[in-house]
Amino acid sequence: MRLRSLLVFIPALLSACSSTDTREPTARQIREGACPASITSLDPGSTEARSRYGRDISGAELAAAQAREIRNCESLVAVGNVAALGTLASYYNGTGQQAALVSTLEKYADAGSNPAKLRDAGSYLYSAYATDQSGVPRNADKAFKYLGLAVNNGNAALQLTYARELHRRGLHSDALRYYRSIAGAEGRSREDHCQATLSLSQLYFGGSPDHENWNLGYYYWQEGLALAKTPQWGSCSEDNFTSPTYSEESRRKQFVDQRLVLMSPAQKQVVDEARRDPAKGRDFVAALNFQKPRGAPVATSAPTGRPAVYLPGWPAWAPVSAQICSQLKYSGVDRPWSEVFEANAQAIWTVDSRNGKNQSQGSAVAVSPTELITNCHLIENPRQIAVRRVGWNLPARLKASDRQGDRCILEVGNSLPAYVRRGRSHAAVKIGEDVAAIGNPKGLETSLSRGIVGQKRTRSGLRLIQTDAAISSGSSGGGLFDRAGYLVGVTTFTIAEGQSLNFAIAIDEFCQ
Repeated sequence: MRLRSLLVFIPALLSACSSTDTREPTARQIREGACPASITSLDPGSTEARSRYGRDISGAELAAAQAREIRNCESLVAVGNVAALGTLASYYNGTGQQAALVSTLEKYADAGSNPAKLRDAGSYLYSAYATDQSGVPRNADKAFKYLGLAVNNGNAALQLTYARELHRRGLHSDALRYYRSIAGAEGRSREDHCQATLSLSQLYFGGSPDHENWNLGYYYWQEGLALAKTPQWGSCSEDNFTSPTYSEESRRKQFVDQRLVLMSPAQKQVVDEARRDPAKGRDFVAALNFQKPRGAPVATSAPTGRPAVYLPGWPAWAPVSAQICSQLKYSGVDRPWSEVFEANAQAIWTVDSRNGKNQSQGSAVAVSPTELITNCHLIENPRQIAVRRVGWNLPARLKASDRQGDRCILEVGNSLPAYVRRGRSHAAVKIGEDVAAIGNPKGLETSLSRGIVGQKRTRSGLRLIQTDAAISSGSSGGGLFDRAGYLVGVTTFTIAEGQSLNFAIAIDEFCQ
């Protein structure tokens, strides 16, 4: 399969064949190692071989002549010959030999010196090793190598991708350099400026320990939000529910938010005033005294993408096999909210997880005699989890986890006194219908808050339910129920800057 990038890349390479000397090499010159402008076809009806070699040649001779031409061109590519590169690029692309084309381009990448051709070769090889479209296996390290080759030889379109990869790999000084270049460059899109500026903020807020300066972090965060399409999400996209950068933007905002709350109002005011004063600006902010606040979170250099293997204590994801997952069709009747609460409150538990001095607390919903579903962000330590209700305090084991999707399943050794037996699928939920959240806000056990379904969303492939039912700290991991008392979702997060913008992961997602 040919990469779409060939539509741009191959013509660029073919232009290399143009020179002031357009004479084809003679048969003798080819026998001595010359590379022709095109590879002889094996088609018996072709006149190309006769014209090139001055006579009719047999099929075996034709195959030998073609093999010699290819060897000649490959040898010249290996010493950086641009014309030979054009010949082979045209031939391998025309005959669909993508793996051979990749091999040839790698030879040129190692030996060539023409910046335009190195840019094009690097761009193609990056796409080849980063996708499954080239006939070669994916290889993240080679993709990164050739991404750098493309960018350092002039592919500005890939600069932001390269900066993100440098960031992900912990090469923070280089990432900062590229982010700063993009943020200040003319002719870049508003979204590129926004992404680079917000990423600078993350690095200065401690994403790069060697460059940590929260004054600059706050400066760039405010500058980036001024460019953002949806500032409440810290998102540069119009609707980051569908944005391919949603996961990255969500992690970035969570990272920055944890630090913003520790900055004093006076500290923020000084930076804000400098931002508005053309005579001060960034340089003034950079010169301000910075002292890291006590209790500041410590950034890690772990990759930001989904880990290839789960960390110790974090088991792989496996769906719930409880009765609730086999009965996601609505067949109930509306009931008073008091009855919905009484029927389900005993299935809502408080989750405690501790890691040294750090502690997290939230809610969980029992869905079988031994299983509870909750959010992974509530798990501070996967090896130290407890669930409790009045009169109960049980140790729990993390049975399954999808940290990126924020889905976790807990298991207890005791038989739970009550659990939710019926759920209702995301597809059956109607926008505008009444729902209620039952959770443990602020540590207050089993509180109910009512609202409606505002919208049904999808983010990173997960189905969500948007509601204005109140979801406070401690309510994460609790249940969202319809009027019949069916579980429709697990309350997960809220947008503090929005007006009643609260979200629950659909129950379907815990069943698959």
